[in-house]
Amino acid sequence: MNAWASLIASGEAAPELDFEAVVASDTRRLYWLALSILDDAGEAEDAVQETLFKAWRSWSSLSQMDRIAAWLTRVCVNHCISRRRLLHSRGWPPLTLADGAAPAPGWGYETRSLDMDRAYRRLSRKQRAAITLNYLHGYSVEECAVFMGCRAGTVRTHLERGLATLRKELKDD
Repeated sequence: MNAWASLIASGEAAPELDFEAVVASDTRRLYWLALSILDDAGEAEDAVQETLFKAWRSWSSLSQMDRIAAWLTRVCVNHCISRRRLLHSRGWPPLTLADGAAPAPGWGYETRSLDMDRAYRRLSRKQRAAITLNYLHGYSVEECAVFMGCRAGTVRTHLERGLATLRKELKDD
């Protein structure tokens, strides 16, 4: 349990301070989650800012203070998926290296890291969200389903297809 959750559980913190504690403890986690879905640092920062703004607007009406981290995660994931869909529909290309392009000297990327990055970018938004939540953040399939607003079976499908795509893309010949 993080610091703000223990303050809420003890009943010692005022609602104004609780929001500040949430921002202090969850901003970094939300940023890495958004970055892994959106694949752009600026867009990830905007997604976290939007998530925290929604939390601030809804703070007084939240009924389950012990589930704030889960709620914030769901808001962030939904925002990232919607944002990625909007950017894609407007033809906004992600900032990636073209296939076969060599990285600029001094970047420090290893070839395997570039291969992994390229393979990860081939995943759909939902596959990327499911893999990020499940494997990188350790959420269960059921928790991922709640965050993504779908059924657990759908999350399992996204995980299976995403992993199959990653295996295919990363297959050593």
